[in-house]
Amino acid sequence: MHVEPPTHAPTNLKELGVHYVMIVLGILTALGLEAGFEALHHRKLARQTIEQVEVELRANLAESRQTLKQNRQSIEQLNGVYADVKKLIEQGQAKPAALYTLLTEKLRISVSMPGLRRDAWDTALADQALIHMPVKDLRRLSEAYTAQRDAQQSFQTTFGSIASFSRLTDATVDAEFGRGDPVDLIKALHSYRLTLIAVIGVEQGLEQQLAQALGEAPAAGAASAAASH
Repeated sequence: MHVEPPTHAPTNLKELGVHYVMIVLGILTALGLEAGFEALHHRKLARQTIEQVEVELRANLAESRQTLKQNRQSIEQLNGVYADVKKLIEQGQAKPAALYTLLTEKLRISVSMPGLRRDAWDTALADQALIHMPVKDLRRLSEAYTAQRDAQQSFQTTFGSIASFSRLTDATVDAEFGRGDPVDLIKALHSYRLTLIAVIGVEQGLEQQLAQALGEAPAAGAASAAASH
C-alpha cells in the first residue's frame, strides 16, 4: 500500500494525527494482506498434504485387503490338509509317501503381508506441512500411520516367536525320505496355522483402522471363522 507523504510539515496536532493514522493504517493493511496470503498458502498446502497422504493410505489399504484375502485362502487350504492328515492317521494309512504326496500336491506354504508405505507422511513431517493441517484430519491420519507401525511390529514379533516354516519344511523332507512321525507333522501344521491366525488378526485390525481413517467401511468377514477347525 502506498501512502503519499505530506507536502508540508504538519502545522498542528490535527494534521499530525491525520498523517499518523494514515501511516498506521497503511502498515496494518499491508500486514493483514500478507497474513491473508500466507494463510491461503497454508490451507492449500494442508489440502494437498491430506490428499497425498490419503492416496498413500488407500494404496496400503488395498494391499492389506489383498494380503488378508490371500492368507484366508491359505488357512482354508491348510485346514483341508490338516483334516486329510488326521483322517489318514485315524485310518492307519499315514505312511510317509502318502503324507509327502498330500503335502506337495495340496499345501502351498505362504504368508502374505502388506508393504506399508509412508513416504507421503514422512515428507509432510519433513516440510512441516502437518502443523497447518486441521486437528481432526491430523488425528485420524496420525492414528492410521500408528496402526501401520504397530502392525509391522506385530508381524516381526510373530515370525520371531513361531518357527512354523522350518518345522513344516523339516516334516516334508522327512516324509520325502520315508522318515518322520505323522503326529509331528500335525504339530507342524498346527504351528503354521497359528502363524497364519496371528497374521490374519493383525491384518484385520489394520484393515479396519485404515478404512476408518479414510471414511470407508471395513471389509466383512472374520479370521476366526476361517481359522477354526
